[in-house]
Amino acid sequence: MEFDAESFRLLADSSSNGWLVHDAKSKSILWANRTACMEFGYSVEELRSLKAHHMSSQDPRYRRAMGTAWLQAAVVYGSNKRLWKYANRDGGEFMTDAVATLVTLSGAGETGKEPAESGESVDVILVEFRVIREAEVVPDSSKWVEDSLDRLMLHTSSGMMLLDRDYRVEDVSPFAAKLVGSSVEEMLGKRLDELADIDTPLDDMFIVAEMSKPDGAVTIRMRVSSNTGEVRWLAGILDNVVLDGSCIRVLTVRDISSKVEWERRNAYQEKNLQYMSRYNAMGDMAMILAHDLGQPIAAATNYLDGVRRRLSRHHSEVQDLDYGLDQARSQLGRVSDIVSSVKKYVRRIENVSTVVDLNEVVEESLYFVRLRAEDKGVEVIADLCGDRPTMVGESVLIGQVIINICVNAIDEVSLPTTDEKYMVVSTEVTGGTASVVVRDRGRGMSREPADMLAAGAFSSKTDGSGIGLVICEHIVQRHGGNITYEPNEPCGTAVRISFPLSEVHIQG
Repeated sequence: MEFDAESFRLLADSSSNGWLVHDAKSKSILWANRTACMEFGYSVEELRSLKAHHMSSQDPRYRRAMGTAWLQAAVVYGSNKRLWKYANRDGGEFMTDAVATLVTLSGAGETGKEPAESGESVDVILVEFRVIREAEVVPDSSKWVEDSLDRLMLHTSSGMMLLDRDYRVEDVSPFAAKLVGSSVEEMLGKRLDELADIDTPLDDMFIVAEMSKPDGAVTIRMRVSSNTGEVRWLAGILDNVVLDGSCIRVLTVRDISSKVEWERRNAYQEKNLQYMSRYNAMGDMAMILAHDLGQPIAAATNYLDGVRRRLSRHHSEVQDLDYGLDQARSQLGRVSDIVSSVKKYVRRIENVSTVVDLNEVVEESLYFVRLRAEDKGVEVIADLCGDRPTMVGESVLIGQVIINICVNAIDEVSLPTTDEKYMVVSTEVTGGTASVVVRDRGRGMSREPADMLAAGAFSSKTDGSGIGLVICEHIVQRHGGNITYEPNEPCGTAVRISFPLSEVHIQG
């Protein structure tokens, strides 16, 4: 069932509460229901021509600037409730319990006119008020304002400040003063940056440019300390509000200390994850330098010793000497290759997120995987797809995941109970997903459910491999991917590491 304009007007006029409809930008009155007209003693046409000071109490707490700030808070947060004292045609004042709500009307005509079928929409503020009669007990105004501001729809712990063009506080709600950790009296006349550490200086070019506009608005964060030393973070929305040709600045603030603390903890966890991954990477480097460089260096030394002994006999054949020198050169060349690979790998440890070739990351990782596999008699077969998949991420972290998964597979394949001593590492592209799949012919995963593998069931070792897999899952999830564990028919396990393809790959 839909209501036409006349039916809606009939409903509004039957309400015992007064309705005032303000334009969201100018704050001018557009319409009022019958109850509102009766309370003020004006017709709708007369109300449209009135200014705020004609309708509000002469009490400084209800002056025009405070009323504008109240309505602007409704624009920012969607709704705002407070006590407000109005004045009627005869000068009589009456206290109201009022709620200002932002409403978007569709099919609205020109401002101040009747609704039209133009299809246009306009933002208005609906103020619904209930007159508090003398027989009712009126709560303390300042306490009520503080409590009601704390119940802003969709936002809690919110307060308001009125600032001049130099960002000095002209007025402040009691709850805003409480958030800052000060009193209303102490805040009046002070610049905003004297009361708080602001993330962006007020003389920053962006803020200066934005706040020079009549409808300018900026978002800021403030760090405040109370007299007791309590530190609190506030989020603020600073708006220019133009009223009757004059501009006032309204700052609405709310407490975001818990959010900032969450961000701090999350940043710490990210930093710790980075550290753990780099720590593992450097451990791999140390293993390679200590173990793998020793073999070619020892071989080269033996060849050179052989050459020296042959030279000491004076009858050595040149062919024998050339062979020894060539072999020594070959072994030293291998040392050079290993050092180059390590240098390249270490340089990438500090890389930030970028578009990376997943095949390239796998190839670099397999160099280190094969070093481990050779010691345990395991063959590593690479089956990389021809369509080179790209993803956005940190190559060294992805490489660490691949190495960790492969090392677990090597440990499984190298067991005496495993007949087929090989594993396959492949890359695949399916839809918008790129995957690295590590398959082995080990004991398989029939012993544990798939969701227990990251906790340590993937390997029977007791040296902490499960922790490595948990870190792997965190790294992959941070890149928007996931790790799944599946049976590899007829035996063994298939670990699939999946990532979303980058737009470069999808569009290219």
